Amino acid sequence: MAWLNWFFDRGVLLNLVFAAAAYALFLLGNLGYDVSLRDAQYFNGWILLGCMAVMMLLTLRKRVVILPLGRVRFWLLLHIYLGFVTVGIFLAHTHYQLPDTPLEWLLWGLFVLVAISGLVGTWMSKTIPTRLESYGERMIFERIPVFRAQLAAEAEALALRSVEDGNTRSIAKLYNDLLGRFFARPRNLLAHLRASRLPLTRLQGELDSIERYLDADGKARLARMRELVEAKNGLDFHYANAGLLKLWLFLHIPPTYALAVVIVIHVVIAYAFSTGIA
Repeated sequence: MAWLNWFFDRGVLLNLVFAAAAYALFLLGNLGYDVSLRDAQYFNGWILLGCMAVMMLLTLRKRVVILPLGRVRFWLLLHIYLGFVTVGIFLAHTHYQLPDTPLEWLLWGLFVLVAISGLVGTWMSKTIPTRLESYGERMIFERIPVFRAQLAAEAEALALRSVEDGNTRSIAKLYNDLLGRFFARPRNLLAHLRASRLPLTRLQGELDSIERYLDADGKARLARMRELVEAKNGLDFHYANAGLLKLWLFLHIPPTYALAVVIVIHVVIAYAFSTGIA
């Protein structure tokens, strides 16, 4: 439950206090517009748009590395905690009610999707990197298939060599019945997302069950096969967890740009049917 420790971290709590204070200032400003008989929708709408624009600067900061725009960590923290404030401003902008028109439903749905995916991404960004670091050396996601192919080739060669020795045919049979499919592609992804070692334990049990039938050479090959199985299991663990972060990007970034487009349409329509002075 490492994410609970993160939530109760002193720095996190302090940032949440700043976010709450910023939201309180917004509520005071919004109330001031109401009291002065001005349309608060334009006030909180532009504040909402400004907050979202600042949050989208994180993408720009990640791409522009040569300009002195501050550390990426600062922009990431600003993105996260400003996101909490933005959700509150959005609720105030919608009067805490469901939309009425198709365009408003589209805008509302996209915002909810972006907000929920953002919360999920925040949780994953705090838990998955720590989980990966605790499971061996971090690796580049795009290189995992290459390493998997190398392990599969060595495992197959090991099984073929064992056929030459009549006392070690058990390794070849186990490879043909079980291990060949294991090395062929990523396996047990859901178990790896739960950080469960049960599938690996079962494979190790299958390997242990044939050890008594092997001679010294066969046991040496079996020991190497164990190492290959454990290495492949580690690759699958990284593939499942790092792949989840990759998948999350597709659920957060494209809806964010779609939301930006719909917001522009919403602003144009709002000013087309109003003078903007109330």
